[in-house]
Amino acid sequence: MNVFRRSLLYMKRKKGQTVTLFTLFCLISAFLLICFSILAAADTAAKELRTSIGGAFYLRPASGFDLEDGKMIRSEGGTSAITDDNIREIMEGGNIKYCNALNYGYAKSDALDFIPGEGFNDGSNMGKVAAMNYTSLADQFIENKLELIEGRHLTKKDKNKILISEELALANQLKVGDRVKFTHAGLNKADGEYQDSIPIKNAFSEAEIVGIYKDKTGQPGEAGTPTPGRKENLIFSDHNFLVELNEQKEGEYKGEVNFYVSDPLLLKEIISKVEKMETIDWGDFALRENDFQYKEIAGSLGAIQHLIRILIVCASAASMAVLILILTMRIRGRVHEAGILLAIGKTKKEIAGQFVAEVLGVFLAAFLCSAVLSYLTADGIDNMVFGGLLKTSIDIGAIETGIAKGTEVKQYLQFDGSLALLLLLGQGVAVTAAVVLSSFKVMSLKPKEILTKMS
Repeated sequence: MNVFRRSLLYMKRKKGQTVTLFTLFCLISAFLLICFSILAAADTAAKELRTSIGGAFYLRPASGFDLEDGKMIRSEGGTSAITDDNIREIMEGGNIKYCNALNYGYAKSDALDFIPGEGFNDGSNMGKVAAMNYTSLADQFIENKLELIEGRHLTKKDKNKILISEELALANQLKVGDRVKFTHAGLNKADGEYQDSIPIKNAFSEAEIVGIYKDKTGQPGEAGTPTPGRKENLIFSDHNFLVELNEQKEGEYKGEVNFYVSDPLLLKEIISKVEKMETIDWGDFALRENDFQYKEIAGSLGAIQHLIRILIVCASAASMAVLILILTMRIRGRVHEAGILLAIGKTKKEIAGQFVAEVLGVFLAAFLCSAVLSYLTADGIDNMVFGGLLKTSIDIGAIETGIAKGTEVKQYLQFDGSLALLLLLGQGVAVTAAVVLSSFKVMSLKPKEILTKMS
Protein backbone atom coordinates (compact mmCIF):
# COMPACT_ATOMS: atom_id res chain seq x y z
CA MET A 1 0.00 0.00 0.00
CA ASN A 2 1.52 3.31 -1.07
CA VAL A 3 1.83 6.50 0.96
CA PHE A 4 -1.12 8.32 -0.62
CA ARG A 5 -3.52 5.43 -0.13
CA ARG A 6 -2.53 5.10 3.53
CA SER A 7 -3.00 8.87 3.89
CA LEU A 8 -6.53 8.75 2.46
CA LEU A 9 -7.50 5.79 4.65
CA TYR A 10 -6.20 7.55 7.76
CA MET A 11 -8.09 10.78 7.00
CA LYS A 12 -11.26 8.76 6.40
CA ARG A 13 -10.78 6.89 9.65
CA LYS A 14 -10.07 10.05 11.68
CA LYS A 15 -12.92 12.20 10.32
CA GLY A 16 -13.15 14.42 13.38
CA GLN A 17 -9.46 15.34 13.30
CA THR A 18 -9.59 15.84 9.56
CA VAL A 19 -12.58 18.21 9.78
CA THR A 20 -10.90 20.17 12.59
CA LEU A 21 -7.70 20.52 10.58
CA PHE A 22 -9.67 21.43 7.43
CA THR A 23 -11.59 24.16 9.27
CA LEU A 24 -8.40 25.58 10.76
CA PHE A 25 -6.64 25.70 7.39
CA CYS A 26 -9.71 27.18 5.68
CA LEU A 27 -10.06 30.03 8.17
CA ILE A 28 -6.35 30.84 8.21
CA SER A 29 -6.06 30.79 4.41
CA ALA A 30 -9.20 32.86 3.86
CA PHE A 31 -8.03 35.44 6.41
CA LEU A 32 -4.56 35.72 4.86
CA LEU A 33 -5.97 35.87 1.31
CA ILE A 34 -8.25 38.74 2.27
CA CYS A 35 -5.50 40.56 4.19
CA PHE A 36 -2.99 40.37 1.34
CA SER A 37 -5.72 41.36 -1.13
CA ILE A 38 -6.52 44.43 0.99
CA LEU A 39 -2.84 45.41 0.98
CA ALA A 40 -2.68 45.13 -2.81
CA ALA A 41 -6.01 46.95 -3.19
CA ALA A 42 -4.80 49.79 -0.96
CA ASP A 43 -1.76 50.30 -3.19
CA THR A 44 -3.97 50.37 -6.29
CA ALA A 45 -6.43 52.76 -4.65
CA ALA A 46 -3.64 55.12 -3.57
CA LYS A 47 -2.28 55.34 -7.12
CA GLU A 48 -5.69 55.92 -8.70
CA LEU A 49 -6.87 58.41 -6.10
CA ARG A 50 -3.75 60.50 -6.63
CA THR A 51 -5.06 61.33 -10.10
CA SER A 52 -8.80 61.36 -9.38
CA ILE A 53 -8.61 63.58 -6.29
CA GLY A 54 -5.42 65.40 -7.09
CA GLY A 55 -4.06 68.39 -5.26
CA ALA A 56 -4.63 72.06 -5.77
CA PHE A 57 -3.24 75.46 -5.00
CA TYR A 58 -5.27 78.64 -4.74
CA LEU A 59 -4.24 82.08 -5.92
CA ARG A 60 -6.07 85.12 -4.57
CA PRO A 61 -5.65 88.89 -4.72
CA ALA A 62 -4.14 89.62 -1.31
CA SER A 63 -5.60 93.13 -1.06
CA GLY A 64 -9.13 91.83 -1.35
CA PHE A 65 -8.93 89.16 1.33
CA ASP A 66 -8.28 88.92 5.04
CA LEU A 67 -7.08 85.89 6.97
CA GLU A 68 -9.65 84.63 9.47
CA ASP A 69 -9.34 81.34 11.38
CA GLY A 70 -6.81 80.08 8.85
CA LYS A 71 -9.11 80.82 5.90
CA MET A 72 -9.03 83.66 3.40
CA ILE A 73 -12.18 85.76 3.66
CA ARG A 74 -13.05 88.37 1.05
CA SER A 75 -12.83 91.90 2.40
CA GLU A 76 -14.33 95.09 1.16
CA GLY A 77 -12.47 97.39 -1.15
CA GLY A 78 -10.13 94.88 -2.76
CA THR A 79 -8.76 96.17 -6.06
CA SER A 80 -6.24 93.56 -7.18
CA ALA A 81 -7.32 91.11 -9.85
CA ILE A 82 -5.90 87.98 -11.41
CA THR A 83 -5.86 88.16 -15.18
CA ASP A 84 -6.02 85.61 -17.96
CA ASP A 85 -2.34 86.38 -18.65
CA ASN A 86 -1.43 85.38 -15.07
CA ILE A 87 -3.40 82.17 -15.43
CA ARG A 88 -1.89 81.34 -18.82
CA GLU A 89 1.66 81.73 -17.51
CA ILE A 90 1.01 79.46 -14.54
CA MET A 91 -0.68 76.82 -16.68
CA GLU A 92 2.29 76.79 -19.08
CA GLY A 93 4.48 75.64 -16.19
CA GLY A 94 3.16 72.12 -16.72
CA ASN A 95 1.57 69.34 -14.64
CA ILE A 96 -1.62 71.39 -14.09
CA LYS A 97 -4.79 69.74 -15.36
CA TYR A 98 -7.47 72.35 -14.75
CA CYS A 99 -7.96 75.92 -13.69
CA ASN A 100 -11.14 77.14 -12.05
CA ALA A 101 -11.40 80.92 -11.74
CA LEU A 102 -14.03 82.21 -9.31
CA ASN A 103 -15.88 85.51 -9.04
CA TYR A 104 -18.82 86.53 -6.90
CA GLY A 105 -21.69 88.97 -7.21
CA TYR A 106 -25.42 89.47 -6.62
CA ALA A 107 -28.34 89.21 -8.99
CA LYS A 108 -32.08 89.71 -8.77
CA SER A 109 -35.02 89.09 -11.05
CA ASP A 110 -38.63 90.23 -11.17
CA ALA A 111 -39.49 86.65 -12.14
CA LEU A 112 -37.90 85.09 -9.04
CA ASP A 113 -39.00 84.88 -5.43
CA PHE A 114 -35.92 83.94 -3.48
CA ILE A 115 -36.15 81.88 -0.29
CA PRO A 116 -36.73 84.51 2.46
CA GLY A 117 -33.97 85.17 4.96
CA GLU A 118 -33.70 87.56 7.90
CA GLY A 119 -35.35 90.91 7.29
CA PHE A 120 -36.74 89.85 3.94
CA ASN A 121 -38.17 92.61 1.78
CA ASP A 122 -38.36 93.54 -1.88
CA GLY A 123 -34.98 95.24 -1.66
CA SER A 124 -33.22 92.14 -0.35
CA ASN A 125 -34.97 89.74 -2.74
CA MET A 126 -31.77 88.66 -4.48
CA GLY A 127 -29.37 85.77 -4.68
CA LYS A 128 -25.62 85.41 -4.46
CA VAL A 129 -23.88 84.41 -7.70
CA ALA A 130 -20.74 82.27 -7.84
CA ALA A 131 -19.25 82.41 -11.33
CA MET A 132 -16.64 79.83 -12.35
CA ASN A 133 -15.22 77.84 -15.23
CA TYR A 134 -16.34 74.42 -13.99
CA THR A 135 -19.03 73.96 -11.35
CA SER A 136 -18.02 70.31 -10.93
CA LEU A 137 -14.78 71.65 -9.39
CA ALA A 138 -16.63 73.77 -6.83
CA ASP A 139 -15.70 72.70 -3.30
CA GLN A 140 -19.35 72.03 -2.44
CA PHE A 141 -19.64 69.40 -5.18
CA ILE A 142 -16.20 67.86 -4.65
CA GLU A 143 -16.86 67.50 -0.93
CA ASN A 144 -20.25 65.93 -1.69
CA LYS A 145 -22.18 68.68 0.11
CA LEU A 146 -24.15 69.46 -3.04
CA GLU A 147 -25.39 67.02 -5.67
CA LEU A 148 -26.53 67.74 -9.20
CA ILE A 149 -29.96 66.09 -9.58
CA GLU A 150 -31.09 67.44 -12.97
CA GLY A 151 -29.32 68.73 -16.06
CA ARG A 152 -25.57 69.19 -16.23
CA HIS A 153 -22.66 71.10 -14.79
CA LEU A 154 -21.26 74.32 -16.22
CA THR A 155 -18.10 74.20 -18.30
CA LYS A 156 -15.68 76.83 -19.55
CA LYS A 157 -17.51 76.96 -22.91
CA ASP A 158 -20.84 78.11 -21.40
CA LYS A 159 -22.26 81.62 -21.74
CA ASN A 160 -25.20 82.83 -19.71
CA LYS A 161 -25.95 79.45 -18.15
CA ILE A 162 -26.81 78.87 -14.50
CA LEU A 163 -27.41 76.21 -11.85
CA ILE A 164 -30.03 76.80 -9.18
CA SER A 165 -31.08 74.95 -6.06
CA GLU A 166 -33.95 72.48 -5.86
CA GLU A 167 -35.73 74.72 -3.35
CA LEU A 168 -35.49 77.81 -5.59
CA ALA A 169 -36.72 75.82 -8.59
CA LEU A 170 -39.74 74.46 -6.69
CA ALA A 171 -40.62 77.85 -5.23
CA ASN A 172 -40.72 79.42 -8.68
CA GLN A 173 -41.89 76.39 -10.70
CA LEU A 174 -38.71 76.40 -12.76
CA LYS A 175 -37.13 73.53 -14.64
CA VAL A 176 -34.05 72.79 -16.73
CA GLY A 177 -34.27 74.70 -20.01
CA ASP A 178 -36.19 77.70 -18.61
CA ARG A 179 -34.74 81.17 -19.15
CA VAL A 180 -34.73 83.92 -16.53
CA LYS A 181 -33.88 87.60 -16.96
CA PHE A 182 -31.63 89.08 -14.23
CA THR A 183 -30.25 92.45 -13.30
CA HIS A 184 -27.32 93.40 -11.10
CA ALA A 185 -27.73 94.04 -7.38
CA GLY A 186 -25.85 94.78 -4.19
CA LEU A 187 -26.63 94.26 -0.53
CA ASN A 188 -26.61 97.02 2.06
CA LYS A 189 -28.05 97.39 5.53
CA ALA A 190 -29.39 100.79 6.50
CA ASP A 191 -31.68 101.76 9.37
CA GLY A 192 -31.86 98.10 10.37
CA GLU A 193 -33.14 96.97 6.98
CA TYR A 194 -31.44 95.17 4.12
CA GLN A 195 -31.51 97.13 0.87
CA ASP A 196 -30.39 96.87 -2.73
CA SER A 197 -27.34 99.15 -3.05
CA ILE A 198 -27.87 99.54 -6.82
CA PRO A 199 -31.22 101.36 -7.21
CA ILE A 200 -30.70 102.29 -10.87
CA LYS A 201 -30.58 99.26 -13.12
CA ASN A 202 -28.64 99.48 -16.38
CA ALA A 203 -27.22 95.97 -16.73
CA PHE A 204 -29.26 92.92 -17.62
CA SER A 205 -28.63 89.34 -18.63
CA GLU A 206 -30.90 86.49 -19.60
CA ALA A 207 -29.65 83.11 -18.41
CA GLU A 208 -30.71 79.55 -19.16
CA ILE A 209 -31.09 77.04 -16.34
CA VAL A 210 -28.99 74.01 -17.31
CA GLY A 211 -28.86 72.26 -13.96
CA ILE A 212 -30.56 71.90 -10.59
CA TYR A 213 -28.72 70.86 -7.45
CA LYS A 214 -29.74 69.80 -3.96
CA ASP A 215 -28.14 70.16 -0.55
CA LYS A 216 -26.97 66.78 0.83
CA THR A 217 -25.86 68.00 4.26
CA GLY A 218 -29.36 68.22 5.69
CA GLN A 219 -28.19 71.15 7.80
CA PRO A 220 -30.33 74.29 8.04
CA GLY A 221 -28.83 77.66 7.24
CA GLU A 222 -27.45 79.84 10.00
CA ALA A 223 -29.95 81.95 11.92
CA GLY A 224 -29.91 85.62 11.06
CA THR A 225 -28.78 85.05 7.48
CA PRO A 226 -30.10 87.61 4.99
CA THR A 227 -31.87 86.37 1.86
CA PRO A 228 -28.86 86.40 -0.54
CA GLY A 229 -26.76 84.59 2.07
CA ARG A 230 -29.08 81.59 2.30
CA LYS A 231 -27.55 78.54 0.65
CA GLU A 232 -30.80 77.85 -1.23
CA ASN A 233 -30.34 81.17 -3.04
CA LEU A 234 -26.84 80.45 -4.31
CA ILE A 235 -26.71 80.63 -8.11
CA PHE A 236 -23.79 79.10 -10.00
CA SER A 237 -23.03 80.79 -13.30
CA ASP A 238 -20.42 81.18 -16.01
CA HIS A 239 -18.25 84.30 -16.06
CA ASN A 240 -20.00 85.94 -19.01
CA PHE A 241 -23.15 86.17 -16.90
CA LEU A 242 -21.44 88.42 -14.34
CA VAL A 243 -19.67 90.37 -17.08
CA GLU A 244 -23.02 91.30 -18.62
CA LEU A 245 -24.27 92.33 -15.17
CA ASN A 246 -21.22 94.59 -14.68
CA GLU A 247 -20.23 92.47 -11.68
CA GLN A 248 -16.81 91.65 -13.17
CA LYS A 249 -14.56 92.65 -16.06
CA GLU A 250 -13.84 90.17 -18.81
CA GLY A 251 -10.53 88.37 -18.28
CA GLU A 252 -10.18 89.60 -14.68
CA TYR A 253 -10.93 87.69 -11.48
CA LYS A 254 -11.08 89.28 -8.06
CA GLY A 255 -12.06 85.96 -6.54
CA GLU A 256 -10.00 82.87 -6.07
CA VAL A 257 -8.34 80.97 -8.92
CA ASN A 258 -7.87 77.26 -8.23
CA PHE A 259 -5.23 75.24 -10.04
CA TYR A 260 -5.56 71.44 -9.98
CA VAL A 261 -2.33 69.51 -10.42
CA SER A 262 -1.97 66.12 -12.10
CA ASP A 263 -0.35 64.50 -9.07
CA PRO A 264 -0.58 65.78 -5.47
CA LEU A 265 2.96 64.54 -4.85
CA LEU A 266 4.13 67.21 -7.32
CA LEU A 267 2.20 69.99 -5.58
CA LYS A 268 5.05 71.51 -3.57
CA GLU A 269 7.39 71.41 -6.57
CA ILE A 270 4.82 73.17 -8.78
CA ILE A 271 4.08 75.81 -6.14
CA SER A 272 7.80 76.49 -5.74
CA LYS A 273 8.06 77.18 -9.50
CA VAL A 274 4.98 79.43 -9.46
CA GLU A 275 6.33 81.50 -6.57
CA LYS A 276 9.48 82.23 -8.58
CA MET A 277 7.53 83.82 -11.47
CA GLU A 278 8.72 87.40 -11.72
CA THR A 279 5.75 88.60 -13.75
CA ILE A 280 3.46 88.17 -10.73
CA ASP A 281 3.68 90.81 -8.01
CA TRP A 282 3.52 88.64 -4.89
CA GLY A 283 2.86 91.68 -2.79
CA ASP A 284 -0.61 91.78 -4.35
CA PHE A 285 -1.35 88.07 -4.38
CA ALA A 286 -1.56 85.26 -1.86
CA LEU A 287 -1.03 81.58 -2.61
CA ARG A 288 -1.90 78.55 -0.52
CA GLU A 289 -1.81 74.85 -1.20
CA ASN A 290 -4.64 72.40 -0.70
CA ASP A 291 -3.90 68.70 -0.71
CA PHE A 292 -5.87 67.89 2.44
CA GLN A 293 -8.21 65.60 0.52
CA TYR A 294 -5.36 63.44 -0.72
CA LYS A 295 -3.55 63.53 2.62
CA GLU A 296 -6.72 62.53 4.43
CA ILE A 297 -7.39 59.55 2.19
CA ALA A 298 -3.71 58.60 1.89
CA GLY A 299 -3.53 58.67 5.69
CA SER A 300 -6.58 56.41 5.90
CA LEU A 301 -5.07 53.99 3.39
CA GLY A 302 -1.75 54.02 5.25
CA ALA A 303 -3.52 53.25 8.53
CA ILE A 304 -5.39 50.37 6.86
CA GLN A 305 -2.15 48.94 5.47
CA HIS A 306 -0.37 49.26 8.82
CA LEU A 307 -3.22 47.50 10.62
CA ILE A 308 -3.36 44.72 8.02
CA ARG A 309 0.40 44.11 8.28
CA ILE A 310 0.10 43.77 12.05
CA LEU A 311 -2.84 41.40 11.65
CA ILE A 312 -0.93 39.28 9.12
CA VAL A 313 2.10 38.94 11.41
CA CYS A 314 0.01 38.19 14.49
CA ALA A 315 -2.32 35.79 12.66
CA SER A 316 0.58 33.97 10.99
CA ALA A 317 2.47 33.54 14.26
CA ALA A 318 -0.62 32.47 16.20
CA SER A 319 -1.85 30.06 13.52
CA MET A 320 1.62 28.51 13.17
CA ALA A 321 1.82 27.94 16.93
CA VAL A 322 -1.68 26.42 17.06
CA LEU A 323 -0.97 24.28 14.01
CA ILE A 324 2.27 22.88 15.47
CA LEU A 325 0.48 22.14 18.74
CA ILE A 326 -2.38 20.29 17.01
CA LEU A 327 -0.04 18.36 14.71
CA THR A 328 2.27 17.45 17.60
CA MET A 329 -0.63 15.98 19.56
CA ARG A 330 -1.89 14.27 16.42
CA ILE A 331 1.45 12.68 15.49
CA ARG A 332 2.47 11.70 19.03
CA GLY A 333 -0.69 9.64 19.22
CA ARG A 334 0.57 7.62 16.26
CA VAL A 335 3.65 6.04 17.84
CA HIS A 336 2.09 2.60 17.56
CA GLU A 337 1.30 3.14 13.88
CA ALA A 338 4.89 4.29 13.25
CA GLY A 339 6.22 1.21 15.03
CA ILE A 340 4.08 -1.14 12.94
CA LEU A 341 5.18 0.55 9.72
CA LEU A 342 8.82 0.29 10.77
CA ALA A 343 8.28 -3.37 11.63
CA ILE A 344 7.01 -4.16 8.13
CA GLY A 345 10.00 -2.46 6.54
CA LYS A 346 8.88 1.11 5.97
CA THR A 347 11.51 3.79 6.42
CA LYS A 348 11.24 6.90 8.56
CA LYS A 349 11.24 9.03 5.39
CA GLU A 350 8.22 7.12 4.09
CA ILE A 351 6.40 7.52 7.40
CA ALA A 352 7.20 11.25 7.55
CA GLY A 353 6.12 11.53 3.90
CA GLN A 354 2.77 10.00 4.83
CA PHE A 355 2.30 12.55 7.62
CA VAL A 356 3.14 15.38 5.21
CA ALA A 357 0.85 13.97 2.48
CA GLU A 358 -2.07 13.73 4.90
CA VAL A 359 -1.76 17.33 6.11
CA LEU A 360 -1.00 18.78 2.67
CA GLY A 361 -4.03 16.98 1.23
CA VAL A 362 -6.29 18.58 3.84
CA PHE A 363 -4.54 21.94 3.36
CA LEU A 364 -5.00 21.95 -0.43
CA ALA A 365 -8.72 21.18 -0.12
CA ALA A 366 -9.10 23.86 2.57
CA PHE A 367 -7.18 26.44 0.51
CA LEU A 368 -9.47 25.86 -2.48
CA CYS A 369 -12.47 26.39 -0.22
CA SER A 370 -10.91 29.54 1.29
CA ALA A 371 -10.24 30.95 -2.20
CA VAL A 372 -13.92 30.51 -3.09
CA LEU A 373 -14.93 32.04 0.25
CA SER A 374 -12.68 35.09 -0.20
CA TYR A 375 -13.97 35.56 -3.76
CA LEU A 376 -17.61 35.51 -2.60
CA THR A 377 -16.98 37.97 0.26
CA ALA A 378 -14.68 40.32 -1.69
CA ASP A 379 -17.47 42.72 -2.69
CA GLY A 380 -18.77 43.16 0.85
CA ILE A 381 -15.28 43.57 2.33
CA ASP A 382 -14.31 46.02 -0.42
CA ASN A 383 -17.36 48.17 0.29
CA MET A 384 -16.64 48.10 4.02
CA VAL A 385 -12.95 49.01 3.69
CA PHE A 386 -12.87 51.23 0.58
CA GLY A 387 -16.51 52.26 0.20
CA GLY A 388 -16.01 55.85 1.35
CA LEU A 389 -12.82 56.65 -0.54
CA LEU A 390 -14.43 58.19 -3.64
CA LYS A 391 -16.70 60.61 -1.83
CA THR A 392 -14.27 63.45 -2.43
CA SER A 393 -13.06 62.44 -5.85
CA ILE A 394 -13.38 64.65 -8.90
CA ASP A 395 -15.76 63.65 -11.67
CA ILE A 396 -13.42 63.94 -14.66
CA GLY A 397 -16.24 63.41 -17.13
CA ALA A 398 -18.28 66.26 -15.66
CA ILE A 399 -15.33 68.64 -15.91
CA GLU A 400 -15.02 68.17 -19.65
CA THR A 401 -18.65 67.71 -20.67
CA GLY A 402 -20.67 69.07 -17.79
CA ILE A 403 -22.55 65.76 -17.59
CA ALA A 404 -22.28 64.25 -14.11
CA LYS A 405 -22.02 60.50 -14.40
CA GLY A 406 -22.38 59.87 -10.70
CA THR A 407 -19.85 58.24 -8.46
CA GLU A 408 -18.46 55.15 -10.12
CA VAL A 409 -18.52 52.20 -7.80
CA LYS A 410 -15.11 50.66 -8.28
CA GLN A 411 -14.13 47.43 -6.59
CA TYR A 412 -10.52 47.64 -5.51
CA LEU A 413 -10.53 44.33 -3.66
CA GLN A 414 -10.38 41.64 -6.32
CA PHE A 415 -9.32 38.01 -6.42
CA ASP A 416 -5.75 37.86 -7.73
CA GLY A 417 -4.72 34.45 -9.06
CA SER A 418 -0.98 35.17 -8.89
CA LEU A 419 -1.31 36.40 -5.31
CA ALA A 420 -3.30 33.28 -4.39
CA LEU A 421 -0.64 31.06 -5.99
CA LEU A 422 2.15 32.78 -4.05
CA LEU A 423 0.20 32.44 -0.82
CA LEU A 424 -0.50 28.78 -1.62
CA LEU A 425 3.21 28.08 -2.10
CA GLY A 426 4.16 30.05 1.01
CA GLN A 427 1.57 28.34 3.19
CA GLY A 428 2.46 24.95 1.69
CA VAL A 429 6.08 25.42 2.75
CA ALA A 430 4.98 26.59 6.21
CA VAL A 431 2.61 23.63 6.64
CA THR A 432 5.32 21.17 5.55
CA ALA A 433 7.73 22.75 8.02
CA ALA A 434 5.09 22.52 10.76
CA VAL A 435 4.57 18.80 10.06
CA VAL A 436 8.33 18.15 10.11
CA LEU A 437 8.72 20.03 13.40
CA SER A 438 5.71 18.26 14.92
CA SER A 439 6.95 14.80 13.90
CA PHE A 440 10.55 15.44 14.87
CA LYS A 441 10.09 13.99 18.37
CA VAL A 442 8.63 10.73 17.04
CA MET A 443 10.92 10.44 14.02
CA SER A 444 14.02 11.02 16.15
CA LEU A 445 13.29 7.85 18.14
CA LYS A 446 15.13 4.71 17.14
CA PRO A 447 13.04 1.77 15.89
CA LYS A 448 13.78 -0.13 19.09
CA GLU A 449 12.54 2.83 21.21
CA ILE A 450 9.35 3.07 19.16
CA LEU A 451 8.68 -0.66 19.52
CA THR A 452 9.41 -0.45 23.24
CA LYS A 453 6.82 2.35 23.64
CA MET A 454 4.30 0.07 21.95
CA SER A 455 4.62 -2.62 24.64
